[in-house]
Amino acid sequence: MQNSIVIKRLKAFVIDYLIILIYIGMLFGGTILISKFFDLKLDNVNPVNGEIIGFATLTLPVILYFTLSENGKYLGTIGKRKIGLQIVNKSLTKASIKQLLLRNCLKFLPWELAHFFIYRLFYFNSLSKTIPDWVLTGLIVSQGLALIYLLCIIFTKNNQSIYELLSRTIVVKTTV
Repeated sequence: MQNSIVIKRLKAFVIDYLIILIYIGMLFGGTILISKFFDLKLDNVNPVNGEIIGFATLTLPVILYFTLSENGKYLGTIGKRKIGLQIVNKSLTKASIKQLLLRNCLKFLPWELAHFFIYRLFYFNSLSKTIPDWVLTGLIVSQGLALIYLLCIIFTKNNQSIYELLSRTIVVKTTV
């Protein structure tokens, strides 16, 4: 294991996640304002509607932020740039937009799966119904997948996660 690249990746992740949290805060604030202004009830949202809105306003913009940043001049997000990392293909040249989009869709799959099951958790809870086992199982599976991603980064030869192996990309230290 190359400890330095794993630690650098963790630091870059923390920076990028802080950016995502700021965006989530803005979304939450906007949602509260809009719901108050239009007198909307948010405690019993249909899980399908919640999922569509959540994907369109949170997951998709985050995937696009990562994909477009990694396709840009610096080959990385703000976190990766600050820490000195880049995303490249297996030939150590600029990854294609298709590779980056695949990488980031797979990277955020556990996150989106968790959202899918959380919407159902809140929905069943709002109806005062027993939460089905498949919802709880789905939450556990999504977290398990995220853990597998992390373990792959720590223990594979080139510190690649499943989403990098499948997209044929790799995280490297900045060469400039």
